[in-house]
Amino acid sequence: MEKLFEIDKKFKHQRLLTIITIISLVIISITSIVFSNQVTNDFTKRIYVVNKDKQFEAMVSTVNENRSAEIRYQLERFHELFFTISPDPKAVDLNMEKAFYLGDESVKRLYDDLIERNFFRNMIQGNVNQTVKIDTILVNTSTYPYTAETQFRIYQTRATGKGTKKGTSTCKLEDVVRTTNSPNGLIIRDFKFSSVDAKNSLEDAN
Repeated sequence: MEKLFEIDKKFKHQRLLTIITIISLVIISITSIVFSNQVTNDFTKRIYVVNKDKQFEAMVSTVNENRSAEIRYQLERFHELFFTISPDPKAVDLNMEKAFYLGDESVKRLYDDLIERNFFRNMIQGNVNQTVKIDTILVNTSTYPYTAETQFRIYQTRATGKGTKKGTSTCKLEDVVRTTNSPNGLIIRDFKFSSVDAKNSLEDAN
């Protein structure tokens, strides 16, 4: 009788061990599948770009993930191009040509308005160097077209002294095809600009 109890006890122990082993294998299998899928998904997001004998790795992501950063870069780049002015007219023309690719007719209207005011001619003849520094870019991507407000400072250096003023611009941004001239795939629309403390510096333009 004792042997029967002992056999039964061993059988139960063996059955418990078998159940634990099966459960452990199932958990390991599920964990392996989940981990493998995660690794596969991460790997498919990686792009390897080969340039001659060098290999570069890039990550694929959705457009919306980096849109806010791309908008900020686009606006920073545009303001640098449009508001940076040197006494060299060719440099001014080159900057404006690049800036026009980033915006619509509202940017061209502002440029034409400054031309009518002889702003660029006076800056060049006065041997004025103008630079811009971005302070804040506020972006709203919760609605489309995206909206943004840029706050910046304009510095002017001339033979008779230096001038500083604060500028504020507002605009909308829409998605467009990415090109060499517009790598962020964005276009600035309804661009408006105003400034304060305009003594010895740029006139207000809207």
